[in-house]
Amino acid sequence: MSTTWEQDVRAREEENRLAFLAADLDALDRLWTDDFLVNSPINVVNDKRRTLSLLEAGRVRHTSMVIDIEHMARHGDVVVVMGSDRVTDGPDGRVSHRRFTNLWRLDGGAWRCFARHANVVAREPAA
Repeated sequence: MSTTWEQDVRAREEENRLAFLAADLDALDRLWTDDFLVNSPINVVNDKRRTLSLLEAGRVRHTSMVIDIEHMARHGDVVVVMGSDRVTDGPDGRVSHRRFTNLWRLDGGAWRCFARHANVVAREPAA
């Protein structure tokens, strides 16, 4: 049986996934803290502003994303989420299998993501 915080963070993970796929910058701005950082699969650390601008410009874009959360742990007001995902990149259609870690912090009564790390473990050619 999952606890309320687990349900809340899983719901935020799903919101984050859908917002990223839709390039919903307003939703991502709400879900990510102002000091958000991502260690991206292309071996570059980007802050929130840079990540949102790359998404807005279409430089980062996924046409599908399936996430498998394997582990969640709460440490006070911080939750660590670890797992794997499978993303299809547009427009080339290449599929990447990745490992990820997302860090969520309770911020003003809401769970917000403040850090992410993702790395590619395998790539498939476009279908």
